[in-house]
Amino acid sequence: MAGRPAWLRGESWRIAEPPLTPAATGAAVLGAVVLVVGCVLTAGSGFDEGSTATTPVGVEVDQGPLASWYTSTQGIRGSIATSVASARAFLDAQDGASLRPLCIQLAAEGQQAGGLTPGPDQEAQRLFTSGAGHYEAAARTCAQLFDGTQIPAAQLQAQVRAALADGDRDWDALATRVGLPMAHAGPTPPAATDGSGGTGGSAATDGTGGTGDTDATGGTDGSGDPEDTSTSG
Repeated sequence: MAGRPAWLRGESWRIAEPPLTPAATGAAVLGAVVLVVGCVLTAGSGFDEGSTATTPVGVEVDQGPLASWYTSTQGIRGSIATSVASARAFLDAQDGASLRPLCIQLAAEGQQAGGLTPGPDQEAQRLFTSGAGHYEAAARTCAQLFDGTQIPAAQLQAQVRAALADGDRDWDALATRVGLPMAHAGPTPPAATDGSGGTGGSAATDGTGGTGDTDATGGTDGSGDPEDTSTSG
């Protein structure tokens, strides 16, 4: 006991008190009962108020129908995601031979997405339609790489990339609003490695640009004739 603090020693709280009369004892008991009841009622009231304060107010969208609609678009969203990933890969590889048909496919997919049944939420539908429109715009610009349009190929490619990024931004915002993930791209086809087509679009017609110029001017697949080998020795 000597090593304990004074407030823990028995003698510090054993205070002599005069004996209580029966009347005083009854009053004390009654007061204790009133105090306990009051505490219970107060605690119950506080719990109710706290519950009311934490209840969400004003749910704008019924997530059930919205999530169901979003899931129903999974097929076209997945197809477009795969086409977008492939388009980026072919642009990076400057593989015009693979990019050209892919852009036609992406344009068709964008149109198909825009014609689907509208969703139950106006903002979600706006984001879905806007994203599909950006992907379709990227496909139209991509087609200009191959139709002789007098715009530098580098500028057109930059516009394609920007439109694809705009589509991704809208569909990412859509996924956030719905509370479900974006569609994932499937396997991307390998880019061509034989230099048979550039994304400039002009190599096939005037021989002035694109990675296909080397083939037309005696490059790697036109340099094996006897005349070349005999003169180069």
